Parts: sequence; structure tokens; C-alpha cells
Amino acid sequence: MRLKKLMQEAVKAGIAADARGKDRIEKLLKKEKEKSKKLTGLQKEIYDEERTWNPFPDSRIIAGTGEEEVKTLMVGIDIETPEMLLADRLREKGQKIDALMIHHPEGRALADLEKQMPLQVDVYNHYGVPVNQTEHLLQPRMGQIWRSIHSNNLYREERAAELLDFPAFVTHTIADNLVWRFVDKQFCNKEFDDLDSIINALLKIPEYKEYAKRGNPPIIAAGSKSSRPGKVVATEFTGGTNGPEDLVASQAQAGVGTILSMHATEKTLKAAKKHHINIIQCSHMGSDTLGMNLLLDKLTKVEPKLNTIDVSGFFRIKRK
Repeated sequence: MRLKKLMQEAVKAGIAADARGKDRIEKLLKKEKEKSKKLTGLQKEIYDEERTWNPFPDSRIIAGTGEEEVKTLMVGIDIETPEMLLADRLREKGQKIDALMIHHPEGRALADLEKQMPLQVDVYNHYGVPVNQTEHLLQPRMGQIWRSIHSNNLYREERAAELLDFPAFVTHTIADNLVWRFVDKQFCNKEFDDLDSIINALLKIPEYKEYAKRGNPPIIAAGSKSSRPGKVVATEFTGGTNGPEDLVASQAQAGVGTILSMHATEKTLKAAKKHHINIIQCSHMGSDTLGMNLLLDKLTKVEPKLNTIDVSGFFRIKRK
């Protein structure tokens, strides 16, 4: 399968799991297409045409033409220059590697990270937080993320991949959407006696179990084993990066009792304790690995001969 087709299939999978819903995403893409047609001069020259069909600013091809045939992927949670040099060394030893599949964004995908954050409005609304509250609280945080990323040397990995002749693509929010939908279905619509019961249920998921073996298990970051969960939500799984800690109060108003998260900041934990909300960190790398596995399961349905070489915290687990 060509890399461009692989990326298109990944985008389809991300849309199907997206909290915004297919209809809203189609409306957003339509607006982008209309916007692009009105641009002229320099604004048209610098416009990113990817936005007219791909609703995930932090997920895209960052190296290569897209026409490359792909059968073997090196897949990692983080693939930076050291992993690319590893791939080059493996290639020297005879290992075929057609492209790099990266979870955390690099290059242009990282430059646009804050543009992904409005997705959080729909994630929070899914659990009863009014859209106006999330939008109002999210804007300052988006500005903070943009200013922080704006000063970074963003294109080192893109250039390294180009020089080493490795096509590369990022699937950040695409995979995060899949793991969010999975956790929402498995945990947010079920009754649990206490937080310890949720931990035990998480440990039955192969990715979390494996990371627990490696010393990185799901943990109770706020609350105790015997705490009753109340309303369980998964608001810290997708949408680019962590939202503002002020959204904890909005969740408390919406009746939330327990937040499932990939990771939480100290400020968020402080806010959770203030508002008597439990937080379980499900393991960041375990969650990212789960999302990438769910995505690869979908991609291998389209291209059954797709193979992976697992690096940088990722390990392949196939589901039926």
C-alpha cells in the first residue's frame, strides 16, 4: 500500500472514533475548503492544503512524497533522530524498513499541536460539561501551548528522516481518539465498586498489564483504593495535550466523580483534590501503545501484509 493511502485510512479511523462526530467534522472540513478558495497571494502560498481533508493537525506525513510503497513499518511512541539512526543501522544489516510510523508529533505535526485542542470541547461535552465553559477555559491554554512550541527547533526530525531517506508519518490524535473511544466504552458506562476495581480492570488490558510488569502500572493519583468512583469519565486521553486545570471544577459541576487519564499535571491533581474528584493515571506509554495497536489493527484489515518493527516504548499486540 502507498504511504498516502495508509495515511488516508488512518484519518478515516480517527474520524470514526472522534468525539466531534462525522457530521461536525465534515462541516469543519467544508469550511476549510471554502476558506482556501478565497485566499490569494502570499496567504494562499503559505496555506496548508492538508487542512482541507485531514481534521487532525497533529497527524500527517512529515517526510516522503506519499507515493512510497509500504509493507514494513518501524513503529514507535517517539521516533527522533536516535531511532532514525537505529533504523538506518538495521537497514545496513539487511532489515527492510519502508517507513516510520510515529505517535508523538514531530515537525509540522508538532507545530500545529494547539490547533488540535478544540477537540477537547466535544470530549468534555460528551460527559456533560457545557461547550461554552470548555471553550472559554481552553483559549488561554491553547495560547500557552502555541507560544511554548513556537520557540522550539521543530524540524530536526523531519530533516533527519529526509537525509536518511525514510518516509515518516505521525498519527497522534488519530491513535488517541481510538484509545479514548476504547476506554470510554470499557469503563465509563459500567459500575465499579471502588477505584481498586478499576485498576484491576485496567490490568486485564494487555498493554497496561505489560507496562505494569515493566514498573509503570495504572496508579491512583487522587483518591484511594476504597474510594467509590461515582461518575467515571475519560477526559484526559485525546485533544492534543492537557487542558487547563480549571476544567476540573467544570467536571465537578457536571457530577464527575473519577477522571481516567493518560497523565495529569500537579496543578490538575491539586484541583482534583480541592473538588473531591478521583484521578487514575492509566499509564501514558501504555495508553499510547494501546491506541497505536488499535490503529494498526484497522490498517492491517486494509493491508493484511503490513509488518511492524517495534521500538521506543511500542510493542505490537493484535486483536481480532
